[in-house]
Formats: sequence, C-alpha cells, structure tokens
Amino acid sequence: EQGEKGNGKKGSKNKKIGQDGGNGFVGTSQSLEKQYLRLTTFPKSQDVRPLDVLKQALAHIKSRYLRDEDFEWANDQFKSLRQDITVQGIKNDFVLEVYETHARLVLEQGALNEFNQCQTMIKSLTMGIDCSVDEFEATTGPSKKRKDKTRVLLKQKEAAADEFGSYRLLYALVQKEWGDVSKELKFATSVMKKRDQGSTAAYVQRSSQISSCAHAVMVTKAVIHDDYHAFFHLYEASPHLSAYLMDYLVQRVRFSAFERIVASYRPTLNVEFFRKALLFPDLEETRTFLKKSGAVFIKENGAPPLWIDCKATVVS
Repeated sequence: EQGEKGNGKKGSKNKKIGQDGGNGFVGTSQSLEKQYLRLTTFPKSQDVRPLDVLKQALAHIKSRYLRDEDFEWANDQFKSLRQDITVQGIKNDFVLEVYETHARLVLEQGALNEFNQCQTMIKSLTMGIDCSVDEFEATTGPSKKRKDKTRVLLKQKEAAADEFGSYRLLYALVQKEWGDVSKELKFATSVMKKRDQGSTAAYVQRSSQISSCAHAVMVTKAVIHDDYHAFFHLYEASPHLSAYLMDYLVQRVRFSAFERIVASYRPTLNVEFFRKALLFPDLEETRTFLKKSGAVFIKENGAPPLWIDCKATVVS
C-alpha cells in the first residue's frame, strides 16, 4: 500500500540525483493509470511513476477524456499524476503543462476548489510563492506561504501566462478577495504593458482579440462600477474559459443592475427590456428573476405579465 514506509531514505537504490529538478527520489512504476490515494507516509518507489511514464500517462488521460468525457476518472488521474510529480520533486515545463491542463478541466466542470489548487501551484512554480497544496503535506511538509528566493522558477508561455493571469483576477473577483483583486490587477496590467510594448510581437500578431488579462481588467472595472452593459458585452466575448468564472458573477451583476434600472426608469418598463439588458435566454426566465428580485408586475387579464411598475417596485 502507498501508506507504508518506502524507499525514500538516504542510501536508497532509487535515489537518482537530478530528474529535471527532482529531489533524487525516482519511481519505477510503469502504470499509465493509477488511483489517487492520499498519502500518510512517503511512498514506495514501485508505487510512483518516473517522468517518462508520467508524460505517457498525461497523453493517455487526455486521449481517454476526449473519448469518454468521464470527468471523475480524469480528475482522479490528474490528482494521482500531480502526487507522483510532487513526491519526486519534479519541476520542469511538463509540470506546468499538467497543472494548466488540470486547471482547465476542473474549471469547465465548475470545481472551483480544485481549480484554485491548480492555479495556486502554477503561481508557486512561476513566481516563487511557496504555498504547497495541503493534500500532499504528508510528503512535502506543512504548507507555508512565503517567497523562496533560492529556487529556479519556471516560465509559462506568453499565451498561458496571459490566460492564467486573467483567471486569477476573475477568481479573486468571484471570491470577493479584494486584496488579491488589487494584486492581480497589477499583474494583469504588467502583462498588458509587455504586450503593448512589442516584446511579444509574435504573440500579438497571432491573437485576433484583446488579451485575456485586458479582458479580465475590463470585467473587474465593470463589476466594481456596476456597469452591466459592459459586463454582458464582455461576457459574450470572453476568451478561453473566462466565461466559466464570469458565470459566478452573473447573478451579482443582474441584481445590482435591476436595482439601478427600477430606480432610474418611470413609470413602467417592459419585461423584454430586462431580458435584453440582463442577457436572459427567454421571457419566462426573466420573469422568474424579476419576481425573486421583488418586481411588481402589472396584471394583464391572466396572461403572462409584460410590464413592471417601477415606482411600486421601489416602494416595495
């Protein structure tokens, strides 16, 4: 079992110094699939896959997920993959690929806790903030958020740095972590400046739209300033997987917009106006939202109401 004391001791035959920045411990397992089990002690080498097998395993996970779309299986396999990386101390571009791919997978499925673990590790690997994911504490020691100035940092590709910089900002906005919002706004702005200064000319030429960071900055401003027109325009034009994070902001923006609209218009407003302004798919869903928000409808002989009384709504 993985919970038994393994061969990670000094003098072990499986200690091989230098596996792409590794800690010297190298696994020997050849399995492409492995169930994730939380570790309580250091694992045996036969339960851990070396780097070359991990690369094959990643390709296998991608291929099978595209075929079967089995999220639970793929998520379990990615956690197992990350665990094997962690116990061997591997730090190279492959590790970034694993965390980036897993982050996208769980973001699509709305697993925000898993997503945050991935983006936190990406930030740790590329910026030197030591905040080890606590699911691996049995092998890495307790997590501590501090900057390690001695270790070599990895570098994301320009497009990936732009993409994940935007995700961090949007995630902080979703969680209402305003301190992190401020920090990520600074990072996103720095990415935008580098892009505009021409240091990333090749990437700019390949890009057919604004950068992900620029989009996230505009979304943040729209939310802070209650600009629902801008927010929903940006929502429809969101790059990469940003819309999955913006989904968590939609209701917040709609409720704020509703209050502003009914306070500004007199005497009545058509339900269709709200449908278009707040980007609802149909009138029925619009009415459901308006009812929950406290809108006062004008009755129309048993037919579904088409108008709301703004003045009465404000009073109520």
